[in-house]
Amino acid sequence: MLSFHRLLAGTRMRVVSLLFALLVNAIPLYGVHNLGWSASTVIALYWVENLAIGVFTCARIALHRKLTRKRGHWRGGTMGVKVNDRPLKTGLLGEYAVLAFGFTLAHGVFVAAFVFIGASNHDSPAWQFSREQFTLGVQWLLVALTLEFLLDLTTLRSRSFAWIKGYVGQRSGRVLIMHFVIIIGMFAMMATESPFAMLYVLIALKTLWDVFASGTAARPQALPAEPPGWVATLADKTAKGKHGADEIRRDWKRSRDDMIRAAQEDEEVMPA
Repeated sequence: MLSFHRLLAGTRMRVVSLLFALLVNAIPLYGVHNLGWSASTVIALYWVENLAIGVFTCARIALHRKLTRKRGHWRGGTMGVKVNDRPLKTGLLGEYAVLAFGFTLAHGVFVAAFVFIGASNHDSPAWQFSREQFTLGVQWLLVALTLEFLLDLTTLRSRSFAWIKGYVGQRSGRVLIMHFVIIIGMFAMMATESPFAMLYVLIALKTLWDVFASGTAARPQALPAEPPGWVATLADKTAKGKHGADEIRRDWKRSRDDMIRAAQEDEEVMPA
């Protein structure tokens, strides 16, 4: 019965996440279609969205760490982030902050260049950045993200470290993918006289990604008990007479056992 209630709660939270993903993505679409927002305004708004999501994710990590004191929060190298070719030892919050804000701030340079070049080379309102449009979009965006954050707070204390780690992994993947999608979209819009065709494509791609991510359970996936069959076969062929498949299976089991042990340790509660 307890597992059923947990499954029901998890499904409910994924539905809520899906609704908020649709709401956030409806803001630029409504602005462009009904309020005449420019392409430059929407691109700038997407950059602010990435920045705001980074802030709210850091707040979730910090509050989850404070409320649960799970050991995993203090484990170094959780996300594999490196600085000067050395893994960070700052824990989950520090690693995510370096990754998210590092990419977002660097991406801001490309967004600023797009807005400036678009306004300089085109007289059409479609290319002109509007402070009024941008301010309104940011306000609506922050309201939606704040409501989602406040709803998450109601269950944050009961969430496992595996959940917050999986959630952060989703957000990190979103940061990286959205940067590349938006940059490609910016160049595509610059190659056309009217940016709106590519802008609608960009809005659609971003919405599809956010919907997909919100519908996926936020938890890290464990390795299966055995390596894929083709891996063992390949190991035997490349190491004939040396029992390559057996060695692969031993390494696989060792890695899996280490992962399970680390996951169990991550859920331990640290003393205050």
